[in-house]
Amino acid sequence: MELCVNSKKEESFENPISVELVKTKSEMFFSNGYLPDWFLIEVLSRLPVKCVFRYKSVSKRWRFLISATSFASLYISRASLVTPWTILANTLCVNMKIGSFLAQSFLPDLVSDNWLHSRFSIVHFPNMVGSSEVGEGCNVVGVSDGLVLYDCGVGEEVSDYHIYNPMTGCCVAIPRTCTRFGDVSTGFIMKSEGGSLTSYKVVRLDCQFGESYVLKFEVFSSETGRWRRVVVYMDVAIEVVWLRRPVALNGKLHWIDRRHGILVFNPFDDFNQCRVIGLPGDIDEQCIDARNNGRSVLFDVHQGQLRYVEASVVSVYPFGFSGISVWVLDEYDSSSWTLQHKVKIKDISFDDILISKALNGTIPTPIAFHPLDANIFYLGFGDTIASYNMKTLKLDALVDPDDIRDTLQRNGRSSLRKTPCWSSAFLFTLPPWPISLPIKKRNSK
Repeated sequence: MELCVNSKKEESFENPISVELVKTKSEMFFSNGYLPDWFLIEVLSRLPVKCVFRYKSVSKRWRFLISATSFASLYISRASLVTPWTILANTLCVNMKIGSFLAQSFLPDLVSDNWLHSRFSIVHFPNMVGSSEVGEGCNVVGVSDGLVLYDCGVGEEVSDYHIYNPMTGCCVAIPRTCTRFGDVSTGFIMKSEGGSLTSYKVVRLDCQFGESYVLKFEVFSSETGRWRRVVVYMDVAIEVVWLRRPVALNGKLHWIDRRHGILVFNPFDDFNQCRVIGLPGDIDEQCIDARNNGRSVLFDVHQGQLRYVEASVVSVYPFGFSGISVWVLDEYDSSSWTLQHKVKIKDISFDDILISKALNGTIPTPIAFHPLDANIFYLGFGDTIASYNMKTLKLDALVDPDDIRDTLQRNGRSSLRKTPCWSSAFLFTLPPWPISLPIKKRNSK
């Protein structure tokens, strides 16, 4: 290898004050046009991740360099803390002969920018090809580190799960479930190292009608490639708020119980036990009762802590709710909560688009926290999405319903029943380096 560095600098000693400074010019030459590995790695590690993955197809050598664990670690260490994110939701109910299913949407386009805007699109997953009925039945049930878990089963009793990486187009099918449950709440949790998937679990919880001292789980492990049945006997009767998705933190899954608090289950543990973290004592219990089923609450992880948000369903005429409250769990192993924010309806200011919805008695559904700004979280407000700022006490509309209707018409879906289902929405954040799945790339047209 021949490396030549040529530096030039103009100097003048006659008048030092009038010296014109010229930037040093450096040139690199490699013999026979050969680029050494270290040089390629330096260049590639500074490119957008989508470009890097596209360059895997240049040659076997480039593919080997990019696929190396050391390159992934280098890329992650240099990545910006501001990563693309969006809200992924089963937003629209679809009326079909075989039942009511949900279509997917991204707000905004994936990997485009970091801000929500007036953009709505229907997303097709890999197995939708050639079968519109099966495609419309797909239901996003979980997200984890840039991976999406979706179910294309034809009903709640039969589940057909797939894990999909939207950035790389890779998809892996999980074996069919063994047990038929009625109402199912599905959890998805994974472990990764250096950009590679090391293990993951898919957990199905049988949400029985009414209270029960016996909890029935079905857990799929990537390590064994099989489902196993787990039965947990509780000291207290549990009734899970099945409408709200489970939350993953510290390698455990968390569900809201109607009376006792947060149900905690560790799918990586073989002890088959559950524990309960008590909820704040001053919440509006009507939000999670059988009638409301958690539509007006959000239990999620934000900046490493568990947070609980509620839009109280106690109506204050002419509004359908009385205010918004936010609690933070002080320590994970305790049941001690701190009230972070509380505001009454009379102190909240509404965007013009939201005024009519508020006066009509609409109750907002909390969706997700802003990944970077701790003062902002998002809510579904009727047929639109709104942001709430805990500093300004302002609710702003972010998505115009006309955008949704126009998109449906362009996609030939104008006949769909436009019923938002914000309670099943996810904050979807892309990791600095996409998690690789141990499967071949599949056509996703």
